[in-house]
Parts: sequence; C-alpha cells; structure tokens
Amino acid sequence: MAFVTGISVFSNPKLLNVAIRAVTLAIRFGLIFILAIYLPPSEVGLYGLIVVTVSYALYFVGFDFYTFSTRDLLNRPADQWGRLLFSQGVFFGGLYALMLPVSLLLFVFGLLPWWLAGWVMLLIVSEHLAQEVSRLAIAMGRPVFASLMVFFRQGIWALLFMVCLVYSESYRSLAVLMPFWAAGSVLSVLMGGLLLRSINWRNLGVEWAWLKKGVLVALPLLIATLALRGIMTVDRFAFEALNGPDLLGVYSLFMGMAGAVLAFMDAGVFAFLYPRMITAHNSEDRSGFLSARATLKKHTLVWSMVLVLGGSVAGPVLFSFLPNAIYFDHWPMFVGVLVSMGLFVVGMIPHYGLYAVSRDKPIIAAHLIGLLVFVLLVLVLGQTSPEWAVILAFGGASLAIGIIKQVSCARVFRAMGITHTLS
Repeated sequence: MAFVTGISVFSNPKLLNVAIRAVTLAIRFGLIFILAIYLPPSEVGLYGLIVVTVSYALYFVGFDFYTFSTRDLLNRPADQWGRLLFSQGVFFGGLYALMLPVSLLLFVFGLLPWWLAGWVMLLIVSEHLAQEVSRLAIAMGRPVFASLMVFFRQGIWALLFMVCLVYSESYRSLAVLMPFWAAGSVLSVLMGGLLLRSINWRNLGVEWAWLKKGVLVALPLLIATLALRGIMTVDRFAFEALNGPDLLGVYSLFMGMAGAVLAFMDAGVFAFLYPRMITAHNSEDRSGFLSARATLKKHTLVWSMVLVLGGSVAGPVLFSFLPNAIYFDHWPMFVGVLVSMGLFVVGMIPHYGLYAVSRDKPIIAAHLIGLLVFVLLVLVLGQTSPEWAVILAFGGASLAIGIIKQVSCARVFRAMGITHTLS
C-alpha cells in the first residue's frame, strides 16, 4: 500500500508539489530544534537574528517587484519575456548596489558580528536570486521545479548539516552552518539557471517605462509588506536588547516553532482557497466567492485552534527533553507566542477578503498601524516586563491588524453589496 501511495504521489504533480513543500517545512522545523539541542542558546539566538535579517533584506533588494512583473509577463507573448526579465535584472542590480552597502550598518552598529558580514551579503544575493527564479518557474507553470528550488534553498543543506551536527562535535557551531546554508542557496541559483536557458534572450535592452510602471505598482505593496514583516524582524533585535543573547535563543526557538503554524496555514489553507476567491470575484460569481471565503474562515479558525492548543500541550513536553533547562523553564512564553501567532493567522481571514477584491489601501493602513502599535507596546511594556514585552506587543499588533482589516472588509463588502461578510 505504501509503495502504491508513493507511486501516486510521484505521478500527481499537485501531490508531489505539496509533498516537497511539506518535507522542506519539516526539515526547517527540525533544524531549529536540533540547534537548540547541540548549540548554546546564545548561538541559537544569533541564528535567529541572521534568518530574519536575510529574510527582511530580500524585500529591499527585490522591491516586491514580482507583484507587478509576474502578472504582466503572463499577459505577454513568451518572446518578450527575455527583454523584460533582463530589465528586471538591471533593476535588481541597482538595488544590490544601493542596499548591500547600507546593510553593513547592521555590523557597524554592532547588531550583528563582523565575521558574518560576508556570509550575510552572499546570502542576501543568492537567496533573492533563487526566490525570484522560483517565482518565475511558478509563472511558467512549473510549480514542482519551483518547490525543488525551495528544497535546495531551505531543505537539503539543513538536512545534511543536521546529520553532521549529530555525529560530529566539530560541526556544532554557526561558523560551520553558514557555509552549508550558502552552498544550498547557491545550488538553488544554479538550478534556476537551467530554467532561464529556456527564455528567449534576444533583442535585449532596458525597458525603462516598464520598470517605472512596475515600481509604481509595487511600492504600495512593498510598504505594507515591510511594515508587516518588520514586526517579525524588529522583534528579535528588541528581545535581545531587553533580555540578552541567551533568552533570545529561547525566543528564537519559540518563534521558529510558532512560525510553522503560519507556514502550515499558508501551504495547506490559504494557497488553495484565496485563488478561488479571486477567480470567483473576477468572474462575478458571488455565491462562489462567499462559499470560498466561508471555507477559508472555517478552516482557518479550526486549524489555528488545533495547532495552538496542540502546540501548547506538546511544546513543554518537547522542551523537557532538551539538555538546556532554559527552554523548559520559560515554556509559558511559548504559549504566549503561539496565541499571538494564532491571532495573526486569524487576521488573515479579512486580509484575503480584501486582497481578493483588490482593496489594498486598508491592508497597507492596517500593517502600518500594526507596526506602530508593536513599537509603542514594546517601549511601554519593556520597562516593567522585559521578558513578555515583545510577545505581548506581537499579540497586540496582530489583534489591531486583524480588527482593522475586519472592519474595513465589512465596510468594503457592504459598499459592494456583498452580504454575510462575517460568514
């Protein structure tokens, strides 16, 4: 039976795509837990800082330009893609030249140690290139290829490193992890090069008008993304400033595990249902839109509750097996992180309602206000409860964002004549 199931997965591109993503997610989850076993908490915390720094930097060097370029390319004949992708590459090159020197300020001000500077610069470029090519693969109708690229970027190197980490003490440091990560990222870029060979690269030139149009389209969405992701980046630096590197390691483990809730919902719920909402809205299929939205709400509420409650029970049990007692001693913080992440996930219900009907301004406003709420709560709570300040601020910001989006969603739907906005 298992053999037959394996055959059916490999013969079904959709199942294979989901399977690759699931394995990659499991490896990412396993890596942060293995690091907590074999590395001191301070190094786990530093790894968390590196991850969020590289991830956040990708928005600055990528400008969220794909939100424009992907849709535009799909509306053009394939023989025009090469010239436009070349233009996009020139744009990215300019952003690299601008943002990479700016990112050195993280090291100048002591937020990250200088020995990491070269690795971080390399990862910003390689991770971004691999990310953009994987998005292109999806646009070209090759989602399995895109998932394999993600597996090289995030999965295979981590799996190899975990094996080495377990069996040899000489691998138990971030100084050894960084080359593994860089190698996986660069291999993903090289793999993407195979895809780029199928593009028609003749008649190259820079389409400045196209780039200008793309910047104007992408900029508002970039601002919203920077505000939202800024919360999940600033939180690590704020937590370290308030509590020190060891407790940052605890927080990084907890956020890494809670992040699996969001990743699961993205891959298992949102990715399947919000395209149905968009399609139904564009085709003026109101009943189909409401049906898809009701299903998204139901699955989001049920799964978020199951994952938060299940994690709250399983987490402390797992922490009790870790050799360093600091993780188990602070398990209530993990429950707080999970609840905050649950609030964030539930806020995605009105988010996708607004996104599906192309109402971006309320989303942008909600994210900016959420970032402001987060910063203010950290400043206020950090004076009296430094261990809980960032967690409560994250929960408060998530709640504020969700409420603003829900109110906006109800108002927008009412204006459009769409009923049952809360169903």
